[in-house]
Amino acid sequence: MLNDQTFSDIYLGETASWLAGVPGKLDPVPAPFNCEADLAGLRVACDEFVKEKKKDEFTVRYGNVAYRVSILRSLAEIVYVLRRFPAVVPGLDTLGIHQAYIDMLMTPRLTGLMVVAGAFGQGKTTTASSMITARLSKYGGVGVTIEDPPEMPLEGKHGEGVCYQTWAEQGGFGHACRQVARWAPSIIFVGEIRDPETASEALRASINGRLVVCTTHADNAVMAVERLFALANGAAGNAEDVASLLAGGLVGVLHQRLESATEDGKKRPKVEFLWLNGDEAHGPRNNIRKRQFQQLHNDVQAQRNRLIMGRSTNTNPAAAATGR
Repeated sequence: MLNDQTFSDIYLGETASWLAGVPGKLDPVPAPFNCEADLAGLRVACDEFVKEKKKDEFTVRYGNVAYRVSILRSLAEIVYVLRRFPAVVPGLDTLGIHQAYIDMLMTPRLTGLMVVAGAFGQGKTTTASSMITARLSKYGGVGVTIEDPPEMPLEGKHGEGVCYQTWAEQGGFGHACRQVARWAPSIIFVGEIRDPETASEALRASINGRLVVCTTHADNAVMAVERLFALANGAAGNAEDVASLLAGGLVGVLHQRLESATEDGKKRPKVEFLWLNGDEAHGPRNNIRKRQFQQLHNDVQAQRNRLIMGRSTNTNPAAAATGR
């Protein structure tokens, strides 16, 4: 059975299928013979979705498991590339993120723009989703997502809070951000910031007393800030105003890269963190306002050093960083 196999991705071809991300194996490995029926059913589900919706990227559920699907059109065949998602959103404290960073992400009454950055397939959506469910469970409130396609199972009740997932077409994220703001949620999740209008609207939402969580592609935390500025500036066209908006709205950037660090083969994130809250905020915000983005590397390193050395304005770095 497919659900009994451990893997991260499926290359679902017309004549053969391969699994990737199998612990202890080099990618890819042939799909086991006993999975052929499930793979055939999964291919039918993908075919039917494409026929009806005519999308090249979408989410499909099969056997109570969700997959994000993209279409690879090779010279010989059409291959569905499926990324497997957990059946439930994992707990924030199970991801392998340092507890001090978790304490920051769980700061009470946190508002602003929180960015989870990284390359493709590095667990950005999982971390963002875990943060959202943890905050809704502990503090209550309403969360609304803007995704294309929806990925993690966020819809429904989470402890004291509730989350509603929406599917916005790419090109319509900016409009969706404006619409969501009218519903007065405490948390907005923007699945991925890819275009100028979405970046601009996410920033505007972040300065209006709510927490906006988003993902973006970047090689490190500083590049994530630069990317947001470049995108938002593409919509607004006034660099000084955009820099001021970004400096005022951004509350943190968590960049992660998955690494195999345990004997069980589970991948843990290597995290780079830029925090713009409480006593940590003044220097980075000033550098962003002046568009001195390269100086943020020093801010990241200084914050990391304080965390390692345990030096801060309070007795421990996590406690200091959680102050507003």
